[in-house]
Amino acid sequence: MPDRPAPTTPRGSPVVLLLTDEDVGNLLSLDAAVATSEEAFRLLGTGAAENGVRQRVSRDAAVLNLMGAIAPTLGVMGVKTYPVVRTDVTQGSAFTFQLFDLSTGQLAALLRANVLGNIRTAAATAVATRQLARPDSRTLAVFGTGWVAHGQVLATTRVLPSLERVLVVGRSPERTATFCTEMALETGLEVAPSEPEVAIRAADVVITATGARTPVFDGTWLRAGTHVNAVGSNYADKQELDAEAVITADVVAVDSLDVARAECGDLLAGLSDWSGVVELGAVLVGNAAGRGVDNDITVFESQGLALLDLTAARYVVRRAGEERVGIGLETW
Repeated sequence: MPDRPAPTTPRGSPVVLLLTDEDVGNLLSLDAAVATSEEAFRLLGTGAAENGVRQRVSRDAAVLNLMGAIAPTLGVMGVKTYPVVRTDVTQGSAFTFQLFDLSTGQLAALLRANVLGNIRTAAATAVATRQLARPDSRTLAVFGTGWVAHGQVLATTRVLPSLERVLVVGRSPERTATFCTEMALETGLEVAPSEPEVAIRAADVVITATGARTPVFDGTWLRAGTHVNAVGSNYADKQELDAEAVITADVVAVDSLDVARAECGDLLAGLSDWSGVVELGAVLVGNAAGRGVDNDITVFESQGLALLDLTAARYVVRRAGEERVGIGLETW
């Protein structure tokens, strides 16, 4: 988003720019999202931005999720909202991001944020992988075969050009086979189904992108030097990693300590002492240590931050202005 007040109509009324998922997908490349995600983490690492902990309002089976962030140096703030009414329809939920001009408080843009969220989630993992994984990593193990896992694999290939193969662990053999075929075509890598223990013992990098409520592998299987990205556990009562995986890690990084303390099930169940947990932003700006030696086991816990949505949305809106994309809605 340009660092100036929202555009106006000839009559002088502010205009809200409306962008669809298709618009966002056309304007936000994965490489651009990696850059905006790193920007967000650096802002947090230097204390130049504020990220609010996700709030959940629930009644019976319905949950309304709300998360917000402010980036004064970028001149923007924003709020992301999304309802969940059943766990089997999350992908189709109405993820929405509202982008506000910080100097005026005016709503500048309204984005459908399903695609935005998927791309920035993948990009955040890519930033962590580039920072914490061994650069010579050759084998990726991914748990999950859904739309989140798809983005995670693509993002990892962007930052680890040494990757040669992907081992996929899924619940459905048919869906896993389809996922492997699609990923092989999109990445040019060897992609094959695998069993959990085989995949973990072979992996240099592990990604868990599932809806599991209990750990998906035994932490004792991890090899020295492995990097783990845990993406799916953003509820306090959900786990993808067991206590062994967390306790044996030499580095445990999170996107936000405040958010992780509220909803990172892996750490809430596996850690009694949080003093060694670091924020990825602090690692990026040199205020905390990351991987020290090749044999370190590193873990990144991704809960998902509104600040990641904010920096990505700002970029998308700026691109939309340049490309004259979207619908301008005159405000009342």
